[in-house]
Amino acid sequence: MTERINSGVRNSFRSRACDNCRVRKIRCDKVIPCSSCRTLGISCRGGTPSAEPRLTVPNVPTASNEYEQKIDSLQEQISALQKSIQDLSQNVSSKPSPSPSTLPLPSTQISASATPAFEGQSSFNNESLLARDAAYSAVATLPQNKVDESVSSALMSLKSSLDQHYPASAQEQVNEAATFGQSDTDLPPVGFVVAVVKKIKVQPPFSLVSHSWRDYLQIESLCQKIYFPSEPIPAGSLTLLHGLLYIVIRDYMHEKDSDLPDCESYAALCERRFTAGLKSYEMTVNPTLEKIQALFLGVIKAQEDSNLQQCWSFLSIAFNLCQTMGLHRSSTVKNDPTPIAEAKRHVFWSLYMIDKNLSLNIGLTSHFQDHDIDADFFTPSTDPKQRPWDLMALTIIKFSAIQGRIYDRLYAVSGGKMSSEEKGAAIEVLSGDLVTVRDELLSIDVSTGLYSESLHGMAACADFIAYSVLTVIYRAQTLPSNAMSISTRCLEAATLALQSHLKCFAQFKNRKTHKQAEYVNWILLYPSFTPFIVIFTHAIATTNQSDLLLLQETVQSLHLLKPLSRGSSHLYEICRAFLNTAQVLIESQQTLTGLERHDDGSLSLPSALDGQTNIVLPEVQGEFGMNSADISFFLNDFLGANRSVMDLLNEWEG
Repeated sequence: MTERINSGVRNSFRSRACDNCRVRKIRCDKVIPCSSCRTLGISCRGGTPSAEPRLTVPNVPTASNEYEQKIDSLQEQISALQKSIQDLSQNVSSKPSPSPSTLPLPSTQISASATPAFEGQSSFNNESLLARDAAYSAVATLPQNKVDESVSSALMSLKSSLDQHYPASAQEQVNEAATFGQSDTDLPPVGFVVAVVKKIKVQPPFSLVSHSWRDYLQIESLCQKIYFPSEPIPAGSLTLLHGLLYIVIRDYMHEKDSDLPDCESYAALCERRFTAGLKSYEMTVNPTLEKIQALFLGVIKAQEDSNLQQCWSFLSIAFNLCQTMGLHRSSTVKNDPTPIAEAKRHVFWSLYMIDKNLSLNIGLTSHFQDHDIDADFFTPSTDPKQRPWDLMALTIIKFSAIQGRIYDRLYAVSGGKMSSEEKGAAIEVLSGDLVTVRDELLSIDVSTGLYSESLHGMAACADFIAYSVLTVIYRAQTLPSNAMSISTRCLEAATLALQSHLKCFAQFKNRKTHKQAEYVNWILLYPSFTPFIVIFTHAIATTNQSDLLLLQETVQSLHLLKPLSRGSSHLYEICRAFLNTAQVLIESQQTLTGLERHDDGSLSLPSALDGQTNIVLPEVQGEFGMNSADISFFLNDFLGANRSVMDLLNEWEG
């Protein structure tokens, strides 16, 4: 019989165990090298066969043979396990390099359900992603056989590291929804909500129409998601539903023939749940379109309640969510389906409008900075019933942008560093732009729109708002010495503003209460009431009777509007206190000191050596907790320190 000596093949039956196995006294499988030596990584030397051949003995089963067979079988199993472990160890320490066709692509680093937060080009994450894409591009240009194991492993490691830093937003939202539970008893009955939806289809509610809400029937889709949930209910969906139901039910409550039962109780329920939802932690994290829409409704409600601090807080949260979602950039919205993209644009610019107005009125820097916004406007509807409202909203966006520029150029810290010439040039540009936008708004044909009476009323009030803001612009005018002044143009604009208010009031005073409230919340309280303070100051500095008469007529109109809202009541009480002071001073022929009068009717406020102004009123006891010292302090801050009227008036809010 011929012997085979090749490695890995069993030798003849006369072969002996290898030298190592014989020394260690373990079973050898008698191949060269044997499994034990291969496992230990040592050289294997085979045993020497005996010199003389042996006789062939028949293979008779014996107890010893069976035992040896079992030993051989176990040895083979152990050897197989040892080889598997060895192979596994080698795979862990040295991963096979993927081919270029299997290298990670930039589009696969985030799961489809995750939405990474928007970050600008200067952010570290953005720079990291750019660097990653550059690395992928460089590798993609190499021939396949040039991508070695180290390059592939480095790219896989880079991908893994970046993946770990993207938030699992979908899972976070599921967890959030799970913690924001709601029982059926917190929702209006299904039958009532169905009746509301049917009514919306017949008669869209004024609040949604006037705010150019993109989807009147969003309530219907929200109800399907919340009343018949197939997954956990998101906090934003629930809060938005309560907010929409609240403002819609409130609108229909104004109709005496409304066929909705128990409107008042369900409106109160939705208002409570809406308010609670807005104040929840869940509304400040994991941004969604529905959360931002809910916060927009919260901003509207806070403004109607004249709660400026809450309004400003909601605006801050909404802006943070908008920025995180990238709604201020056109590139992050353009690939969305058209209805979603339009809804995002609408809510962004609606918040922008209110933010710019409130920023100027309370004297704080706007959240929405124009230099970092390139979002597109929403597209006006082609429906002639909705289109006038959309066109008016788009024009008011332009008007709001001017309000933002007024604060930035004239009232921010940087504005105080401008020379009187630079400030004068800025005033000319801003006042010209403001008049242009006012004329654009008046050119809109509002006759075909839903609720056209309200559209006509808003157009009629354009002059009041424009003159009020012009007063704020001209109040920033300074003399060459940088002393503050009330110029003749500022005085004229203030006079025209109050006269325009009286004309608007004449149109609204005979309307229904809720229509009067529209005028108060969205017209009267929209601009700063700076014109009243300017006329008051001129009246007590010059004992001008026509100024005093204009103040009296204005306060009389505010008295009739007082019951409509907390804001109108507060405004009336303060203006009445100023009027009382003006009457006492003018009737007694006493005037304040510290203001210089000029031949053209303007006033100036020279600064003292220490930079402080020194307006002093004669001793007179005022109303609403104010006396001469209070009003003197107010005027010094208003004229000397250029503080906002609303900011100062809020200090006396009871």
